[in-house]
Amino acid sequence: MTETPKGRSSKTPKAGADTGAGGDAGPDGRMFVLAGSVLIMAAGAGGLMMRRRTVSRG
Repeated sequence: MTETPKGRSSKTPKAGADTGAGGDAGPDGRMFVLAGSVLIMAAGAGGLMMRRRTVSRG
């Protein structure tokens, strides 16, 4: 039991719900965020390269 600021006590449940399998579950959201970030950066770099080439030609 822990004391709350108002003097009431709270109990932590003994058998809570499982929140995940940790590292054994496979790829998680971080992999999708990383892959999306790489794609966005590649698209930005490609856009800058295309812009540079069209300006220098004409």
